[in-house]
Amino acid sequence: MRYWSAFVLAGILLAPAAGLASPRPDDRGVTAPTAPAALVLPTEGRLRALTAALDGADPQPVVRVIPDRDPRRAVLSSLHAVTGVVQTYDGMLTMRVLRAGGVEANPLMKPVTRSEGTMLGVKIAAAVATVIGTETLWHDNHRLAAIVSSIVANSAMAMIARHNAHVLATLEGR
Repeated sequence: MRYWSAFVLAGILLAPAAGLASPRPDDRGVTAPTAPAALVLPTEGRLRALTAALDGADPQPVVRVIPDRDPRRAVLSSLHAVTGVVQTYDGMLTMRVLRAGGVEANPLMKPVTRSEGTMLGVKIAAAVATVIGTETLWHDNHRLAAIVSSIVANSAMAMIARHNAHVLATLEGR
């Protein structure tokens, strides 16, 4: 049970929050400038130059136009979050099945299941590898392939987790 919090933390860290803090344009596509991370005041000479340029001129408001975001990017970000959740769920179920007396059926994962820490590391590595692979596809302009491969990987892991849940229910007599 002590690794449960580590799995949850891994799922949270793997879930990207892209776009949550970005400014949203109004109906005309205009947003107010966002606050800088650190306030940097201009020097006295720079301030004089700025005010001299405005003397006698009508100041114009500063407007930043943000281009429309690609909606597929939000889909891929959501799929990254699902990757972390599904890997966490599968790891948690696998450990519960092993504690209940079950055995690991995958011969490649059998040596890993001897230690919960190793299992946690493998699950994190699998989630990170999936995210890196789909991000690489995305940045190489294979955007549809990135989305489809993420859906396929998440679906496969969800089916494995579903099987583990069924095995656990059988072992616990439910």
